[in-house]
Amino acid sequence: MDFKNIKIGFIGSMNAMPMQYALKFKEDGFDVKYVVESTQDKILMRPETYFKDITYPYPNWIKEIPFEKTLFKLFFNKYFTKKLRNEMSDRDVIFFNHYGHHVSRHFKDKIIKIALFSGADLDVQCNYDQISNSINKKDNVIVQYLKKILLKISIDNYRKGIKSCDILSYFPVGMNGVGDKLIKEIMQGKSFIDIRRYDANFKDIGVEYVGANKNEKLVICSAVRFLIETTEQNTFEYKGNDLIIKAIAKFYAVNKNIEVHFVEKGPKEDIAIAKKLCRDLGIDDIVIWHQQMSLDNLLELYKKSDVLFDQVGRHWLGGVGMYATYMGKPLIANARLDVFKEMWGEDIPILDASTVDEIYNHLINCQSFDYREEVGKASHLFAKENFDGERVCNQYESAILDLYSKKGE
Repeated sequence: MDFKNIKIGFIGSMNAMPMQYALKFKEDGFDVKYVVESTQDKILMRPETYFKDITYPYPNWIKEIPFEKTLFKLFFNKYFTKKLRNEMSDRDVIFFNHYGHHVSRHFKDKIIKIALFSGADLDVQCNYDQISNSINKKDNVIVQYLKKILLKISIDNYRKGIKSCDILSYFPVGMNGVGDKLIKEIMQGKSFIDIRRYDANFKDIGVEYVGANKNEKLVICSAVRFLIETTEQNTFEYKGNDLIIKAIAKFYAVNKNIEVHFVEKGPKEDIAIAKKLCRDLGIDDIVIWHQQMSLDNLLELYKKSDVLFDQVGRHWLGGVGMYATYMGKPLIANARLDVFKEMWGEDIPILDASTVDEIYNHLINCQSFDYREEVGKASHLFAKENFDGERVCNQYESAILDLYSKKGE
């Protein structure tokens, strides 16, 4: 069999991220099948939200098979995913992502299995330490006990699914210490190919270079998911939205000619805290709140903006930051230089910040058009060099070919 005749499938779609690889494989001539398992109200999980050339109803190679992810159905996932597994039974290679890991162990070993992690699928979905956080303390003792048993079994099955895989693809080592530890714990004694990824598909998403604007007002935009309240268990997920708001308020005291855009993503409780903070700090009138939107609409907002944010807390850069840098916009974020300096080198144009004063100082500098233009051009070149997903896809193809030759046709 010719290598290009290998049939590739995708199950699981955290923020539709796996689609960037599906499109690259199709471009390279492979037979690809992609399952959308989230319903239409889960817009952030569906590819039409992100990819400009994908519309609904989907073309034939994209299959819509909704999978209810209740604890009960995860427990009995072999039964409830029969239609899904039948649809993908003709595949030679399958990428599993997010809840897809729950079903990977039910596919035969002759299939090349790839565990494509997004983050939460390790930190939360297969982490025994998270069980207590998933239990409603208002439930009676018996219900809590039963839920703990089901969650334990669900995590056991999730881990078995991951261990059944031949290739694991996760963030760079050190980026998420919890995830690194869980990979070692789960894959103990299992030989696997380890491919690390930190990338985006700018071309198919429709992200283009824009550069600096000359707006009448300085337009500031943050599409960072609101995660403000923390517990001992979720401190790593903190994104620092409150620091962004406080720094903007401090900046507003010296420059009234600004306009601020926030996108309402995240828990309702955190968004409510953020809105109250805006009112308390006197910037409510200059903040424009947007509901969750398609990526096309978000990118239009990015085009109009002068300064953009990614998280400034303890987490890491995501798509919202990568898109900003590629578009040639100054990006203020905690760049996690403790992890990425070794990978990216010293010359990093991201405006690194994790405190109110650091954010404020960057905003002061960004008042200058020449400064925004200089940082924006450097950011675009940096994104092209470091965030292009094609290199990761080439690694997948090489690993698949190696495994395919070992497993036989």
